[in-house]
Amino acid sequence: MLKRALQSAYLKAPEIFKRKLRNFANTDGFHTRKAQDFLDSAFALSVPITDKAQQKTILKRYLQMVEVEVVSFCNRTCWFCPNSHIDRKSTSIELPESTFLKILDNLAEIEYDQNFNFHRFNEPLANRELILKRIAQARQKLPKARFTIFTNGDYAQREYFEALRDAGVNHILMSYYYGKEKRFDKEQTILPAMKKMSQKLSLPYEIMEDSVQEYRVRFEIPGLNIDYRVWNPDTSGQSRGGSLESMKRARRVDSGCFHPALSLYVDYNGLVMPCCHTRSDERAHRDFILGDCNTHDVFEVFFGERAASLRRGLFSSTPCGNGAHAESIARICADCSDRRRDWFCSL
Repeated sequence: MLKRALQSAYLKAPEIFKRKLRNFANTDGFHTRKAQDFLDSAFALSVPITDKAQQKTILKRYLQMVEVEVVSFCNRTCWFCPNSHIDRKSTSIELPESTFLKILDNLAEIEYDQNFNFHRFNEPLANRELILKRIAQARQKLPKARFTIFTNGDYAQREYFEALRDAGVNHILMSYYYGKEKRFDKEQTILPAMKKMSQKLSLPYEIMEDSVQEYRVRFEIPGLNIDYRVWNPDTSGQSRGGSLESMKRARRVDSGCFHPALSLYVDYNGLVMPCCHTRSDERAHRDFILGDCNTHDVFEVFFGERAASLRRGLFSSTPCGNGAHAESIARICADCSDRRRDWFCSL
């Protein structure tokens, strides 16, 4: 079934795209078999597909991460986040329950068993009743998926975390965000924060990473891993698709981007974005809206013309991309190094 789906997609791919992608693969040190697998995969995800059986087969293989923002609200306006200039604090808008359940039903059709995250640019733990309900609904539909929540830690409580675990969460990633006036300093900034959280949760921790990019520890509750990290914005910061002028970096980018082939990102309004750095309420990212889950199912959005066209532009791109999306890609992707190529090539 997968082989037939790949062959069908190959026949539909534009010739100019085939030539560009072959050149990209052949000059990149791939072994012959790996290069062919790469090409087959890229072709399958670069043309619109309407056959439902093919859609299911391809999505089952390649979709590795789904992030759904069940509510818009965030209680912070961090300087390194677009929420510093996009208002997410004065209102709280919920993703319609019918839309959320439709997404789950679509994923259940392929027995989705990969990563499902309950966050985007919001604080998912701010509304306890809502998040516990949505997690329980998702766990019923997706019994084999791995559920993760990103949180700023402001609502961290051991009892709350246990309730999240009981609802179906496997992993929580908390981030400690220090003020712009502070630095990534282990003794003065990081260790005091780790100690404070350890006391709050009444849990010991194990150091998982200690580098110039990130300091991360792990708390464990039976059945739940809780990571608490501090990342260094000076080395790991992203401009979030050009949304943050102060976070732009001069980076050498020598690979196409494979985020939109592996992931599905749904904002609180039901609009689908191609990667974790883009958001539908950022004016500069509006050209990157791939579809609307309120009116279309996941299959229609993922295999629609907008998504396929964008993937063609990103897969075979230099930093500036090509085709209809070239100008937009040049504007918002130029300084992003988060390309997910190794992940894509490993499938």
